[in-house]
Amino acid sequence: MAKIVVTAAVKDVEAWLKFKPEMVAQMSAVASDGSSYVAMDGSNRVASTWDVPDLEAFQAAQTAASPEMAATMERYGMIPPVTIYIKK
Repeated sequence: MAKIVVTAAVKDVEAWLKFKPEMVAQMSAVASDGSSYVAMDGSNRVASTWDVPDLEAFQAAQTAASPEMAATMERYGMIPPVTIYIKK
């Protein structure tokens, strides 16, 4: 199982944190065990970690849902680009 880290800037950190239940629900088909992180320096940088059992399915879901994902990201104040890291 792969571990990924997703990082981004957000307009409002507290609003983004309230998004977690919905984010977990959206990711549940391709990822599990999501955790949220905020920057210690008080900036608007956030991160989340996820366990991904099938990277190909994860990537396909991200590609297939691009317009929906972009709308969701915008609604919760995420500022592109979003960077995804894979544990090696």
